[in-house]
Amino acid sequence: LAVVDPNRDGYITLQEFMAFMISRETENVQSRDEVEEAFRSLTKEGAKEYITKEELYANLSKEQADYCAQTMPPYYTKSGQQVQDAYDYSGFTQQLFQK
Repeated sequence: LAVVDPNRDGYITLQEFMAFMISRETENVQSRDEVEEAFRSLTKEGAKEYITKEELYANLSKEQADYCAQTMPPYYTKSGQQVQDAYDYSGFTQQLFQK
């Protein structure tokens, strides 16, 4: 319980839960490329440069998908057009590995 509730207040906030889940999910991750490949594999074609909101919710828990949808930057094409309900998982993983 101390790992999930680090401030020991007897309650687990969404932020505490997400931090715990991310640490568990990424403990064996060695590189940014592995995280990107994991997101890429969740896309319908397995090769898209973005992941859709629908794909996030179809493959992750609601809490994880909510976190990604709120945190991931929107995806823009090379010509600068935003793709509706699409997220830039490459930019997201770059942000994660800079921390």
